[in-house]
Amino acid sequence: METRSQPARQERGHRGHELDAQLNFAQPMSRALALEALRPWGTEAELYGQGDEIRAARLTGALDPARVTELLRAGLEGGLYRSAELGRRGFLRSGTGLTEWMPWRRNVVVPRTELERVELKEGLRYLVE
Repeated sequence: METRSQPARQERGHRGHELDAQLNFAQPMSRALALEALRPWGTEAELYGQGDEIRAARLTGALDPARVTELLRAGLEGGLYRSAELGRRGFLRSGTGLTEWMPWRRNVVVPRTELERVELKEGLRYLVE
């Protein structure tokens, strides 16, 4: 009797939009302080800098838009961030977990005094200065 092996089941990928934010700190800080300052965001942080001098961070993941605006306002008004680039960016994620980010459709420059204009519409990158 011959047995046949079942073909390997391929997991399907998916597409969607999620937060993609780059936050530039007003002053360089240690890795430990940067991670502590970013903890309220509740997403994975990729830190940018040299050694233990962190100047910026990139955050990606799912987060409520109202919470994003609240955290952004607190960081800008509290002097933690110098500027920010953020939005809900489109992505394609394979079944193996590899993510391909889509290009931004358009940039929207927003003064820090007008944060209510940061609506986090899909595909728009908001440059807050």
